[in-house]
Amino acid sequence: MADPALHEELERLRVEVEALRLANAAIQDQMSAGAAGADALLRAVERQAEDLRAANLRQSGQAAFTRRVMDTSGALMIVLDAEGRILQVNRRFHDELAAAEGEVAGRALDDWLPPDERAALERRLIKPPWTVYSHLFELMRVAGAYEAEHHLLGADGAYRDYWIEASPQTDPQGKEEGAVVCATDITALNLQRDALEVRERHLREAQRIAQIGRWELDLATNRILDWSDELRKTCELSHPLASGRDFVALAHPDDRDELVRAFRAAVKARAPFAHACRLRFGDGRIKWIDLRGVMHAHAGRVLRVSGTMQDITARRQADEEISLAARVFDNSLNGVVITDAKTRILRINRAFTRILGYQHEELVGKTTAVLKSDRHDATFYRALWRELKNAGEWQGEIWDRRKDGGVTPLWQSISAVRDSRGDVINYIGVFYDLSDQKRAAAHIHHLAYYDALTDLPNRQSFNDSCEQALKLARRDRTNLAVLFLDLDRFKYVNDTLGHPVGDELLRGVARRIKRALRQSDIIARLGGDEFIVLAQGVAHPDAAARIAEKIIHTLAKPFSIDGHRLEIRVSVGISCFPHDGADAATLIKNADLALYKAKEEGRDQFRFFEASLMAKAREKLFLEAELRAALERGELFLHYQPQFSLADGRLVGSEALARWRHAERGMIPPDKFIAIAEECGLIVPLGEWALRAACRQGEEWRRAGLGPHRIAVNMSGLQLERADFVATVARILAETGLPPDWLELEVTETYVMRQPEKSARALEGLRALGIALSIDDFGAGQSSLAYLKRLPVQSLKIDRSFITDLPFGENEAAITRAIIALGHSLHLKVLAEGVETPAQADFLRGLGCDQAQGYFYSRPVDVENMQKILRHMDAAPGAGSDQTEPSRGNDDRRRAPRSSAPC
Repeated sequence: MADPALHEELERLRVEVEALRLANAAIQDQMSAGAAGADALLRAVERQAEDLRAANLRQSGQAAFTRRVMDTSGALMIVLDAEGRILQVNRRFHDELAAAEGEVAGRALDDWLPPDERAALERRLIKPPWTVYSHLFELMRVAGAYEAEHHLLGADGAYRDYWIEASPQTDPQGKEEGAVVCATDITALNLQRDALEVRERHLREAQRIAQIGRWELDLATNRILDWSDELRKTCELSHPLASGRDFVALAHPDDRDELVRAFRAAVKARAPFAHACRLRFGDGRIKWIDLRGVMHAHAGRVLRVSGTMQDITARRQADEEISLAARVFDNSLNGVVITDAKTRILRINRAFTRILGYQHEELVGKTTAVLKSDRHDATFYRALWRELKNAGEWQGEIWDRRKDGGVTPLWQSISAVRDSRGDVINYIGVFYDLSDQKRAAAHIHHLAYYDALTDLPNRQSFNDSCEQALKLARRDRTNLAVLFLDLDRFKYVNDTLGHPVGDELLRGVARRIKRALRQSDIIARLGGDEFIVLAQGVAHPDAAARIAEKIIHTLAKPFSIDGHRLEIRVSVGISCFPHDGADAATLIKNADLALYKAKEEGRDQFRFFEASLMAKAREKLFLEAELRAALERGELFLHYQPQFSLADGRLVGSEALARWRHAERGMIPPDKFIAIAEECGLIVPLGEWALRAACRQGEEWRRAGLGPHRIAVNMSGLQLERADFVATVARILAETGLPPDWLELEVTETYVMRQPEKSARALEGLRALGIALSIDDFGAGQSSLAYLKRLPVQSLKIDRSFITDLPFGENEAAITRAIIALGHSLHLKVLAEGVETPAQADFLRGLGCDQAQGYFYSRPVDVENMQKILRHMDAAPGAGSDQTEPSRGNDDRRRAPRSSAPC
């Protein structure tokens, strides 16, 4: 009998051969059918090729037409690609900007802008994460369009003015293809505008100086057509007058009839109008004005009158003063001197003698040159006489010499008295002593430029001094340094001992620093506990370091103020010219950044500015701005780290921890954004969001039967300081429906001890809601046991810094043992955070620590994984829960998973 296996193999081969035969027949049939299809396909391809050639011809024609349109434009036409680089320009671009074809494509229009305008565009743009070829193009993309005036570098090497308009271009699907820019040369228009503005300004200035205004009156309607600003000032009106009658009403009642008669006579005679009259104001004041006008006639009829008005009150008053001088001369409180045309003194009054000390007989016949001081040069006196001869009067500040040889500042008015022919016959000088005003001004200047508390220069004075020092440093090619000082923990002095003690401490600090500096150094107080030092002639950064060390050393000695022994320390940031900045603002800013670095690294030390600090500051600003938006965009979410009982492994709760997934940067560590939120005040809305999200999630778990499960949420000190925080927590509990005993709020020991009285009141309000309270990071601060026992808290959390070296660190073990004993003596539960090894867990259990959390048990997990842990722990067998924990029944024994490594 044949081998069955061989038979089976032959049968399989026969089936395969038959299948191949059938497949070959099918392929032949398909090839026959495909021949006709291939012929049709070839004909279709030929038709498409023809259509493509026609489309290319049309496109070439359209491109040529577009090119002709661009070349006939009177403006510069530029086409940009999707990255802002130049694709195409018109002929005028090449002609005006002297750029050959090969030099344009691929460049950015920004290359033709002056450096300051490029820098300004860059500052306006928040730096995007992609490469920027043209800041102008990026600004257009952000705004959707761009219009602005810019300067472009021309063929002659000079910049010309252009009005630039840019608009984005997209394809039919809405994808960005680039932009079209139109730049119109407006240089000539700007020159014409500037020239017109100069002429108008000169005309207005001339009218203002001469106190002359213009007016125009329509005789047919008696409507005033023109009434200049200078006339409104003269007439002290807030708006122009409407009619001639309104103006007549301003005139003195005794002058109105004469004014109307004189005007009508001029109109009737078609002669120039000239008349002087008085204006009377509501408060009884009088002004003299000189009215002049010319007639505008048509067909023998006067239709309009235009003219000027000048305030001649001063001139009239001068005439009256001269006539009254004989009666009031000696009774005037101001000094008065009368000279002839050659400035020989004719007479002085008693006030003159009182102010300058000269008697009448000592000066009569002498010229006023005897009064000259060395405070003014020949140019000053030439300008004085030029104005006196041209305007007939001069007034201003002048320093004259007294009889005793000293000099006195005077405010003096000198008027020329002319005869009927216009020749000067006398000069009258009237002055008063400015000494008191100068002293007052000097006092005001001191108040404006010096700190009232320490009498040190203030910020404004320091900036001025710094700029002057920088000019000298540039000229002499020398170096200087700016040292930014901040007293460490000065706020605690104010908070505990009061502002009077704090003020006296600041004065003592200022005196010590001043004594420690060189004579050429400048110290200023910027405000609060911030001081700044300008060290000139610093040849090397080591010299600035020595100054900083000397300041730190001199402030290390205790201060004795009002019976208090105060020890204060200082942190110093240093920036050096020219390496760290070329202007005062930059040097101060960089020294401030270095100061923050010194504080971050432990305080009571100095640090130099480094370029990386600027990047860090920019990163901080970026994260602050993004964090504000993250709250609105919903990028924040919570993770939960389980907390377990060390005695029996039950899951007793979890801590809610904020996480941030940025749309572009991915996960951002909490230690970065939480600190920024604290500094900029965002911690309040962030904390409220976290509290609401945790309560909402806790209520979902409660409704799902996953509990009881107490959720711990961290509180910021800024939240606790708000008067409405307790009400906010109550409102969130009401909104979410979470029972209060499911919530625990944690506040750091540092904040509680900083304001213990205020903290106790706020915590009592929270406890009254039924919420559990815990002190976080216990042991890292300085607690007062007297205050600690008064706080309505239920638990302490041992700071993770003490857990890390357990059980081998002797000091850490001693501190941990003491904290647990202290907590239990105050009837508080104690939780250790940061438990990462079995040895740590066993050691803490041996000390009687109640609860723990850390990587040994579980990392912080998302909601889904936390729910799995809750369900797993609920399913685990065990007895009832601890009576101090939230309870829903007697089947709540949930044991922690054991692991030999952090999970």
